[in-house]
Amino acid sequence: MLSTVNNSVMQKVIGVWVISLTGILVLAAYFNVFEAPRNVLESITAIHWVALSAILYFSLPRGMWSICFIFMTVLGVFHVGLVFASALNGITDEDTLYQISRWYHNVETDNAIHIVNLAMIGFALGAICFSKEPTASTEAQRENSAYQKRLFHIGGLSLAFFVGLFFMLTVITGALNSYGAYLEVMSNSPLYSLIFSYLYFFIGISLVLLCVVYRPGYGYWYFALFAVWALVAFKVGLRGEVMFPSAVAACMLGRKGAPIKSSVLLIAVIGFLVLTGIVKNARVSGDYSGELTINPLNAVAEMGSSLRAVQETVKWRKHENFNLLLGGSYWAPFERQFALFIPQLERVDVQEDGRLLNIVVQNKAGPIGFSAIAEAYINFGEKGVILLFFGLAAFMAKLDSSSSTIRNNIYIGVGLLPMFVTVRNSFIHVPVQIVLGMMISTFVMYIAFKKDKATLMSTELVN
Repeated sequence: MLSTVNNSVMQKVIGVWVISLTGILVLAAYFNVFEAPRNVLESITAIHWVALSAILYFSLPRGMWSICFIFMTVLGVFHVGLVFASALNGITDEDTLYQISRWYHNVETDNAIHIVNLAMIGFALGAICFSKEPTASTEAQRENSAYQKRLFHIGGLSLAFFVGLFFMLTVITGALNSYGAYLEVMSNSPLYSLIFSYLYFFIGISLVLLCVVYRPGYGYWYFALFAVWALVAFKVGLRGEVMFPSAVAACMLGRKGAPIKSSVLLIAVIGFLVLTGIVKNARVSGDYSGELTINPLNAVAEMGSSLRAVQETVKWRKHENFNLLLGGSYWAPFERQFALFIPQLERVDVQEDGRLLNIVVQNKAGPIGFSAIAEAYINFGEKGVILLFFGLAAFMAKLDSSSSTIRNNIYIGVGLLPMFVTVRNSFIHVPVQIVLGMMISTFVMYIAFKKDKATLMSTELVN
């Protein structure tokens, strides 16, 4: 026991030491201690991301299946992927090169890369400092009863319902034809946009439920259904809508032990990147008429374009005198909900509320999505980025170390869904979706438990 504790402390010390060394290099470049032209900055950032990921992999108790590691991976792919691919001179796709030529080589992008590095430093430090061995499960005997299988089928049937609704709406609206058609439907109908955003959320909740309660022997039909939906959605060009619930599902499976070997996962990731590179054609041109590419780095670069959202916020502050919001965008969703019930609170029109960053970025730069790092920066500046991501990692490390029970895992999963989505979106929908997810999951568990209890009582009466 003492040896385990000493090893854990030693891993933390080594982890903090390595993070500090890489942090010194990054900060030295940030403060112009040495000259760091774009190619040098790209190399430093790529090495920094790989080094921090390796530290988390070897230092965290759950390793690559920890919530912190998976979130760091997703955060890095969407913010460092382009930098990483560019550092290796691995971008060969002409469409991607054309798209990034509009913004990537601007001086504001250098600042954005520095800000992303600060976020990764803060997150890695928080994850290492607050990580600890998971608490032993104290799940009651109910976990091995029909209650668990009932939850599994509730999750599966709800998944089937929402996937069916997705296909029905996409066929009716024509959104299934191409990514361009999908974007046109979303832009022309705010109602459809809202419906689809919650469809993805409910599909994610259903998948979380399946992963939490799955046991060998339950069958794979529901997972196959999700895979079919994911392939179709991915073909249309919906990457994040598939990737984020899949990442949270991996977190849930990881809390029950490593579901697959690392080598199998590596093959799956490479296959996924190749598929993403093919799907890129639909996202750029609206169909699959262009030349297809199987270079995985093209896919990494295309996903890494969320860096542009950070670059946009740098431009706002530099050229438009955009004042820091000082937490305004994080408070706005609460205030706007309170205003629905409190007459004294004014509910500002969405087009005029400068705290709704999903609307602001849409008006200023078009449909480029947003970013958790960009939101932290436009609220609190560089220091705020470090502190907010340090706190976020501390919170996720706490979740990692919590006991793995059905109820706890379901609550964690539905809470993580909107948090993962903020990697490339704004915070505005997070509070509502967390509350809604908690309410739905509580209701589902209550129904399953009451049914289980009623069945048990009936059996006792018969006996």
